[in-house]
Amino acid sequence: MESLAETGPLVERSALVKELVRCLQDGTKSGALVIGGAGTGKTAVVKAAIRELGTRSHVIRLTATPALAAVPFGALAPYLSTLPDRELDSYAAVVEALAGSLKAEAIRPLFVIDDAHCLDQGTIRQLAQAAATGAAGILATCLPGPMIAEEFLSLWDDGIVAKFDLDPLSRTGTHQLCEQVLRADVSPWVSALFHDAADGNPLMLMSLIQHARASGALGFRHGVWFLLANPEMAGVPAADVVDRQLRSMTPEEKTAATIVALAGPLSLAQILRISGPKAVDALDTAGIIAVSAGHDRLVRPASPMVGEIIRHRVPAGRSSALRSSVLALPSARTAAPGAALNRLRWSLDCGVEIPPSQLLQAAVAANTALDPVTAARAARAVRDTRYLSEARIQLAYSHFILGRTAAAAACLESAGPLPAGRPPLLAALLAARLGSAAPPRPWGDQIRDDQLRDGTAVAELAAGLLTRTWDGRFVTAGPVLSDLIRAAGTDPEIRVPAVSVLAEVLTAQGRLRAGLRLDGEAWSGASSASTALPLVYEDLVVRHCLNLIRAGDWDGVGRALDEYAAREPGRLLYSGGMLHLMRGYSRLRQGRMRESLAEVRLGVEELTIADPLNLLPFAHAVAAYAAAAVGSHEEAGEHVLAFRHSAYGEPKTLQLLAEAYCRAAAPGDDPVGSGAEALARLADEALHEGLRGVETDIRRLAFRSGDTSGAESLALSSSAVDGPEARLLETYARAVSASDAVDLIGISDDALNGGHGLLALEAAQQAERILADDPERWRLTAVQRRVHHRLVEAGMSARLEIVHSDHGAALTTREAEVLELVSGGATNAEIAAALCVSQRTVEGHLSRIFAKLGVGRRTDLLDLGTVQP
Repeated sequence: MESLAETGPLVERSALVKELVRCLQDGTKSGALVIGGAGTGKTAVVKAAIRELGTRSHVIRLTATPALAAVPFGALAPYLSTLPDRELDSYAAVVEALAGSLKAEAIRPLFVIDDAHCLDQGTIRQLAQAAATGAAGILATCLPGPMIAEEFLSLWDDGIVAKFDLDPLSRTGTHQLCEQVLRADVSPWVSALFHDAADGNPLMLMSLIQHARASGALGFRHGVWFLLANPEMAGVPAADVVDRQLRSMTPEEKTAATIVALAGPLSLAQILRISGPKAVDALDTAGIIAVSAGHDRLVRPASPMVGEIIRHRVPAGRSSALRSSVLALPSARTAAPGAALNRLRWSLDCGVEIPPSQLLQAAVAANTALDPVTAARAARAVRDTRYLSEARIQLAYSHFILGRTAAAAACLESAGPLPAGRPPLLAALLAARLGSAAPPRPWGDQIRDDQLRDGTAVAELAAGLLTRTWDGRFVTAGPVLSDLIRAAGTDPEIRVPAVSVLAEVLTAQGRLRAGLRLDGEAWSGASSASTALPLVYEDLVVRHCLNLIRAGDWDGVGRALDEYAAREPGRLLYSGGMLHLMRGYSRLRQGRMRESLAEVRLGVEELTIADPLNLLPFAHAVAAYAAAAVGSHEEAGEHVLAFRHSAYGEPKTLQLLAEAYCRAAAPGDDPVGSGAEALARLADEALHEGLRGVETDIRRLAFRSGDTSGAESLALSSSAVDGPEARLLETYARAVSASDAVDLIGISDDALNGGHGLLALEAAQQAERILADDPERWRLTAVQRRVHHRLVEAGMSARLEIVHSDHGAALTTREAEVLELVSGGATNAEIAAALCVSQRTVEGHLSRIFAKLGVGRRTDLLDLGTVQP
């Protein structure tokens, strides 16, 4: 049975192994070179190829080590055992002995050499000659670049041997390796973080995974491995590989590697002032550093893991001496990302006194990058009383990101008087996240002109406006936020978040066109707005995704989430739950309920570990509805209970919808009436708050639950919402009201063609419900087939029931009136005249009465008499 050490490095290498075996078997080549950096799995690939070859080849293994490289023909010594010792120094004697031995072999031998870069020159020549003449084959592993012997490269250039280059694992390969090592499902953010830390190196990855599990940084929850804390990378078992490389370096190479680890990224020009090009090339080839392409040519550690391992190996005295050398270097034209924080940590390690302004800038940058440990370290190092209040705000943010809300509140309270400008804004934003009461502001729902002209007042206004719950008065939010945007001018730290908040309010109100236009402006300025405001970038991501979801731009949501995960892997420990939730909510809105539930399950677990944006209650609500939709009612009930026991946070515009999801998921749990009544109350509340988009979503939930009595209300609310889906929804509601199966089938087709899969499914299932009581039952089979195709085409389960029957539901007042008239023998025309409605409306009422009372003929109603609503 193969060990994990053998199979792990073969992830994403199976095709290469097959090609390598084919190359060695078909006789067109005299061997192959397997090229890759340390830890890329060269040896594992060669072993796998030899296992595939089996007894069909005569394998001769040669040992190559740095020690043997100093001995002429040292690696060939076991194969030259018949040669007298006195002739080992004779090149001609060795050539003759090797040729004789090869001729004596019954099968052409295959020399297998691991670490061929450690061969002595004589052995290299003999092996190259044997391969060139066809007397023997070679299968050699080697480090890349100048470490490959010229003789072997010449064989490749001449087509005599093949060359296979081992690249780092992709993110997908890293995820596969994580699951192979941990033998269970793994959160994708674990593999994303580990991939970034090890730069896809299989050996480093396996070591990091095992170390994280042993140290408790990885936790196993509900069958999935999650990251609970950032692992200590310097202590991984594979650190000894880097240690051996460091010991074999020249003093010049070691100095360059150490400075890059401590102060990098640095420009290539800066590094060349410390060491020569030859040393830089050697480090690059050895996989210790990486030199970027392009004009700037930045030099950084080959991976964060390598950098941390080297950093922790530097004695304090040597570290201080090297720092003096780096300070003497000319500054780079542009600061490399991450360099400032790296140098700050180095300075703090050396015990150097750092100006408080620099410490404060570093704390802000670290918190913004969701690196709360570095932020706390920088903030605690501030001693100057002039900067203490701002430092305490940053320390409060670091506590908050780490989930220590009590410590965050205490730090914020101890901040004391704050200087004008950004600090009050930061403090108010954090106070709102903590649920603390923001200081009262005297503007109400209007902003005075004198406040708009005062920069400090604008910052204070922004703090209050961006953190308000609005107390159900979203109607007033638009004008006030518009005033703030105008007052902010070009200041991105206030303008962009304000534009983003206004965009979300507008889309929640159903004003999609105006909201999406503002959302585009906010998203384009997202990076500049978040430069000094912790968690603001994550807020912008959430609002951007919500706006795209309301617009039905599913591809846009996916792009935004994928770009964030790829660009910000270091943030995923604290923001990974947000990404799962947004992706899961998007899939729920598409009707992909099983996919939604799988994503939101991960989101709930991630948010339980870290939830700086307070999204967990909304995640429970989404999970509850998705679980109920796929029939997992026990799980739905658990999420509803968790929602009930939590304090709702964000998104504020979706609080009513979150409550509606829970009511729809567990309608029997409503203590104050039926689920339909509860949903109607929530929809009316959303209408009162001016959130017509949210109102429409809630009325649509009631519709799916079987309460079609609110068809006219749904049609009215959707008529107030922008967008093509809203127009279809309005038509859909009126068709259900009229029990028009033909129109519903047409709406289903239009919705599917327009990319609104969930609405297509709802319309088809409503048509099926109506035709179930139709005398022409043959039409039902055709509709059921359409429903099945809708599900499959939309990527949904073919057994998913979105629209539920209203059998057993109470009659509405109007339905009770119709029943009374029918039981008295009135015709549809007579009922329409009596109630001042159209005959089509009467037919719709009768269809719903049939469904609720479980009857299929008009004559059955004559025996029921009067039924109370």
